[in-house]
Amino acid sequence: MSVSRRVPLLGIPSVALAGCFDRPCEERNPAQKAFLDGLSSLAKPALASGNPLQIEEAARRSVALADKVGAFSDWCGTLTAIEGTADKATVTVDIGRQVSLYAFNDWTLAFAGSVLDLFSSRSRPPPPPGLSDAAVAALKTLGLGQRVSLSGRMGEIAGSGVFDLSRLFGKSEAEHRQFLKTPRFVARIEALAVERKQ
Repeated sequence: MSVSRRVPLLGIPSVALAGCFDRPCEERNPAQKAFLDGLSSLAKPALASGNPLQIEEAARRSVALADKVGAFSDWCGTLTAIEGTADKATVTVDIGRQVSLYAFNDWTLAFAGSVLDLFSSRSRPPPPPGLSDAAVAALKTLGLGQRVSLSGRMGEIAGSGVFDLSRLFGKSEAEHRQFLKTPRFVARIEALAVERKQ
């Protein structure tokens, strides 16, 4: 009789402990984890130093790190924003703690003033969309706050480096510091799907 009492009592803590050791989904993909760890290793010492030169350099190196990622597949994230229409969609996906990817099909929403003028010349081809047709179709079935699996290419949108770097050049220490705390990177998103638990 004492044995039958112990079994349920042991079962409850084991379920709770199993939940504690469940890895966040963004840590399941080695490439995604390496990218997030790289960002953290740049940001933490720079922010702790209080040195504006270190903070500026860390922000610059964070953008360079994103540029090196290139294509990615089966990354996990949380869909945090969908704006615009099917033709001109804009989406934000959190891919780690306070790190997000930003993709858009409407450049007028993303740029203003002189930066937009860089792409307004008739001699330049129109910039490619940041969301494929398949990704836009998938967005229609997803809800905000939902965990998603995504594939695409970091900075694939033409001039996206200018988009990222424009927020860094000539900015104040406070703005560089904010970028390191909550970095957002432009990406081309090819595919989106509900994330399947592993």
